[in-house]
Order: sequence, then C-alpha cells, then structure tokens
Amino acid sequence: MRWKFWKAEDDAHLLVSEKVAPEPVSEPEPDPPEPEPEPEPAAPERVSQAVALHREPELEPTVPAQVTLTIDEAKGVIKEAGGDVIQVGFLASAYRRHLEDDPHSAETAASRKRLRELVGKRLKDRGLLASDGTFELRDEPRPSD
Repeated sequence: MRWKFWKAEDDAHLLVSEKVAPEPVSEPEPDPPEPEPEPEPAAPERVSQAVALHREPELEPTVPAQVTLTIDEAKGVIKEAGGDVIQVGFLASAYRRHLEDDPHSAETAASRKRLRELVGKRLKDRGLLASDGTFELRDEPRPSD
C-alpha cells in the first residue's frame, strides 16, 4: 500500500471571515381589508327575509332533571348517544349478582348506588340529564318461574 503525502505550504494563511450581520427580512405587508359592499336599498321582501334570518333560534328541548330507567334501558340510551357502556355493564352484573344472593344486604345497596351514580354521570356527560339532575334505577320485573 502506498501513502501519498501533500506538501504543506509555508505561507498558508488561515481564512477569517468577517462577521456580517444578517440583513433584516422584512415581512410582507398584509393586504388591506376589502371594503364592505354598499348596502342595497331594502325592498320589502328582502327586509322580511333579513328579519327571518335574524330571528332568535328556537329553544332546544330542555334536558330532564330526573330520569327513571331500568338497567337495560339506561344502557340502550347511553349507547344510542355514543357513550361507553362497558363499565355500566360490569357494575350492572355485580348488582344483579348481589341482588340474587341477598336483596336486602349492604353490598346490594352499595352496588346499586355505584351503578346509579355511574349511569347518572354517563347521562349527564351525553347531555341526556340536567347537570343537577338525578337518575333513579327502576327495578326490572322478575322473570316468572
């Protein structure tokens, strides 16, 4: 293998560039706003159209302050509104399990309360219940034996 060396020049100088401040970049001036068109003289039919366009929007139906639903009805309503009912399903099955074991136990009452609060929160989140409204859980009819 051969090595090739370059001769160094004795009078080599280090190039030092002068620091030059960059020229300020001018931002383009914004376009002047377009003048508003002159209003046309109002004809009677145009006045009535303008009044119709500026009417107060009709009030939307008010959200109920109290709702009473069964578990399945509540899940259906929340699902139709685009809500998630997975957690509601878990709490509903826990409540049903406690209800079968002992309908008058403290666990049954606590699971019913958790389920009722969660469904109420989901209904409020979807605008189906007033923010200060309450949700009541209606008992499902017992299947006939």
